[in-house]
Amino acid sequence: MIKKVDIAHSGQTVEQALILLETAISKAKVEPGVIGVKVVHGLGAGKIAEKVRSWAKEQEGRFVAVIPGEKYDTFNKQAVEMRSMLSNKKDRDFNNRNPGITIFWL
Repeated sequence: MIKKVDIAHSGQTVEQALILLETAISKAKVEPGVIGVKVVHGLGAGKIAEKVRSWAKEQEGRFVAVIPGEKYDTFNKQAVEMRSMLSNKKDRDFNNRNPGITIFWL
């Protein structure tokens, strides 16, 4: 299962959004059956999206992969490998090149 967390549409600051991100990922890592976290960071002014992706780079090695929404498609080997592990393959963001999300493969 891929767990979804929206950190952009509740009116929090960038710092608060990053705390929500870290908390959601930490919880998902110990939750049975969860293989990934889809983070909805939106675009807006881009501050949260930018911070999420720079935070992901700082965390290199912590995740199997970090897949930007615009590369979450059938042409991305990591996205296809991660999705092969899912029992429910339905995901409206797959193949839709959505830059407002980032997928963390745990």
